[in-house]
Amino acid sequence: MTIMSRSWFEIFIGALLEVVWVSAMKHEHSLISAVVVVAILIFSFYLMIDASKNIPAGTTYAVYVGLGSLFVVLAGVLVYHEPFSLPKLFFVLLLTIGVIGLKVVTDIEERQAH
Repeated sequence: MTIMSRSWFEIFIGALLEVVWVSAMKHEHSLISAVVVVAILIFSFYLMIDASKNIPAGTTYAVYVGLGSLFVVLAGVLVYHEPFSLPKLFFVLLLTIGVIGLKVVTDIEERQAH
């Protein structure tokens, strides 16, 4: 795995962990569970920060937040049966297109730099 691929993988895993800590906040009722939520949150942020060493910080943050938002919305609909409408679908798709676009552009810029 190249350094760049590892960085994108870190962003992806960090965004997935966002679903875990956001969902866990909803069910957190004790000090121990609160500590677990904070630990997952810190690790998620660590992955984002580590990825930003190899990917521009703005791109890293935008993709991390975009994927995290996408995953949280999907978890809300699929796991917690939150309402899902056509406007919400439109904006989730728009967000997804933006995330994919940032990754593609960053990969192209990286290839051109070498």
